[in-house]
Order: sequence, then structure tokens, then C-alpha cells
Amino acid sequence: MRLRTWPAVAAAAAALLAAQPAAAQAEVSFYADSGDSCRRGVTKGTLDWVEGPVVRPTVRVSGYLADEGLNSPCAQDGMLSRATFSAYNGTTLVDSEAYKADNQRITLSFALSDPTGVTAIDRVVVQVCRFSVTPVGISYCGPAAEYKMP
Repeated sequence: MRLRTWPAVAAAAAALLAAQPAAAQAEVSFYADSGDSCRRGVTKGTLDWVEGPVVRPTVRVSGYLADEGLNSPCAQDGMLSRATFSAYNGTTLVDSEAYKADNQRITLSFALSDPTGVTAIDRVVVQVCRFSVTPVGISYCGPAAEYKMP
């Protein structure tokens, strides 16, 4: 006599998964620039907090980083822009990502999360800095913009 338990197990697993509460999502717009009068470096987009009992706590980042805007009245300056996204739980740094653009606009699409998949993110700090493309040169940063989980 052969038992057919797989259909019963599959049905039970499907019922358990369906009974789980849905993951909570909250989206926040972000903006940060290099702080200079020409706004040579700009990043803009959305931060999407995804949390839930079965889902790894994550902040999805989507948007762009632009260096040396196309319609800028200022001449190019031989520098590049770097946007840094730092995710925190309280005062503890959970994750960080940085992207560079040099005389271009790049698309951003990535996720910030705790490598262990446990710690939630309650705020993200976004900052744009400019760096010389030569070994010797100047650098400066715009004000850091802080975004809290809604």
C-alpha cells in the first residue's frame, strides 16, 4: 500500500504561507546634492522599506545619481560625484553602499539590509560628495539628508 502524502504536505504548506501576514512596505522620496551653487552632484529617488515576519528587513533604493548636470550654467570642473547611502538601526551602521558618476547620470537600483538578515533599518542617511579625478585635488560634501522609516 502506497501513501500519497505529498499532496497533503503541499496543501498544508500553502495554507501556512497564505496565513502569514503580508510584508509591510513604506516608500519615501529622497534627495541630496553636493551643496555647491551649481548642484554639480545630485541624487534623487525613493527608499522603500520592506519588513515583515517572513521577509528579510530591507530598504530598496531606486533613483539616479547625476554628475555635472546637462543644463548647468557652470563649466565642468574635472571632478566626479559619489553618493553614499548608509542604513542604521539606532546608532549602529547596518549596511552602506556608494556609487560614483563622472559627467553622466547613472541609474540606482539596489537594496540595503543587514548581512545576517535580522536587524531592521530605521533610518537611511544619503550624502553626495565630489572628488577630484586626479590624485592631488580637492573634495567636498553636501549636507547629509536623513530619512526615517515611516
